[in-house]
Formats: sequence, structure tokens, C-alpha cells
Amino acid sequence: MGLAEQKLKNKSRKHFDRLAHKYDQSWDGKYCQQMYASILEKIRPFPFLSVLDIGCGWGSMLAIIKEEYPHIAAAGLDLSEKMVGQAQMLLGADVVLRTGDVEDMPWPDDSFDLLLCNSSFHHYPDPQKSLQEMQRVLKPQGRLLIGEPWWSRNIRKIINFYLQTPFNLSGDVYIYSRQEMEELLAGANFRPLDWDLIDGTYYILTAITDK
Repeated sequence: MGLAEQKLKNKSRKHFDRLAHKYDQSWDGKYCQQMYASILEKIRPFPFLSVLDIGCGWGSMLAIIKEEYPHIAAAGLDLSEKMVGQAQMLLGADVVLRTGDVEDMPWPDDSFDLLLCNSSFHHYPDPQKSLQEMQRVLKPQGRLLIGEPWWSRNIRKIINFYLQTPFNLSGDVYIYSRQEMEELLAGANFRPLDWDLIDGTYYILTAITDK
């Protein structure tokens, strides 16, 4: 891992450590909350027995899923140890939670039927390696749901320019276009199934493993 990538990860970790005690009241937390119902709706059409939430934060999405699917095996991963601590208080022992990096997840190959990555992907310095690791832990024909912020091309350019400046303290890396996301997915042996822009504010992308 390069020094620049490590600095970005450290920024993300510190940012979410600072927010951990009040995440649900923060801008980040409220932005994620508006996506939960849409993500649950996208999950319902296909069966699954195991799910991993990457960048799980407080574990709020996992709590919603476990309420509707109480018998599934659920797990969460987050870079921030303090966020994982908050998730443990919410979810208890019924959900496996780990502090760790998406590029090196502590689960064996073919562990999960479903992966969720909600408003987290734009924090990853190496998106291709992150997707390859997601593909590794997914079972054959497993599904990946990515929820991400959405802005028009010109606004996205301005935001991405800002993210390269020293004023970016949250560790955000890059906001991707639909085409860029689909190219990244193809490079990690994922096949997009659905891309849904919701309220002009965020999108949810559904993909399947090609393995």
C-alpha cells in the first residue's frame, strides 16, 4: 500500500472515530439513513442466507435486515474501531462485527450470499482491489449492492477536485460516474444487473459475481 493511500485511510478512520458517538445526528449518518428503505427493497427479490455489510458504521442497516430476516447469518466490517463499538452495542452477539480494511477482509473465500456497501465505496483508495476482495468473499452467483451519492457530471468534477485538496479531512477519495463504476465492476468479474437513480440524490447498483 502506498503512502498516499494510507493517508487517505487514516483520514477516514479519524473522521469516523470522531463521529462515532453522534453518527446518527451527523450529515453522513442522515445521508445514509435515507437510503436504507431503498436498499431493503432491492434485497427482497432474491433469497440469501448470509450478508456482509462493508462500511457498516453503527450497524443500523444490519439491524433493519435482521429484523426482517432474523435467521440469516449477518456480519459487518468497518475501518473505524469506534464505529464498530457502537454497532456492537446496537446489534449484540447475534451479528459478527470486525474492525478491518475492505482490501483485506477477515473471511474465507465464498463466505456470503450478499454484500452491501452503502455510501462507503467513495472512501476506497484502491477501488479495483476492493472489488476484487468483495468478489473473493462472495459465493458463486452472489449479489453485491452498492449505494453511492449522485451528482451531475459538472458538480461531480468540482467535488472530485475538492477531494484532492488538503481541505478534505473526511478521507473521501472519488465520486464515480455510472460508466466508471461499471468498468470497475467488469474488472473484478462482476456483472451489473441494475442501476437505479433515486430522487436524483443517490443510486443503488446491483451486481452479480461471474464465477
